[in-house]
Amino acid sequence: MNESRFTIDLWDNDSPGLIIACKSGVTYTNQVGGYACHHPEIEGVFAPLPGSINEKLEAFFTGPKWNGRCYDEIDEETANFIDALLREVDLASSLCVDRERLGESCEAWIWVKISMNSLLWLGLNEGAGVLTWENSD
Repeated sequence: MNESRFTIDLWDNDSPGLIIACKSGVTYTNQVGGYACHHPEIEGVFAPLPGSINEKLEAFFTGPKWNGRCYDEIDEETANFIDALLREVDLASSLCVDRERLGESCEAWIWVKISMNSLLWLGLNEGAGVLTWENSD
């Protein structure tokens, strides 16, 4: 039996979301990395997140620290900023930036660790995911 594969491009999605890495037959991609406009992909399921963090993400990544040029990796300061935003929307018990994957993260594509201790993700195993949102380019 051939397995169907679909790719969903989140380029036009203006809300933040979490791509939970898992076998789903669906691959997600987004334009990320500020002006570098990378197009990474990950197989999983997409869960929308509160839009209230969008403005803060945009302001941070277009502000003086990155100026839209967070191309290839993030640093500890940026990871701390993202974790603080997750606390603001009560997701810190479920999500945190994966410090071992800072070099694989960039603007609009942040690798996170997912804890399934929360009721938000019942039925899924603990694992990895990507926090993604509209790129600033």
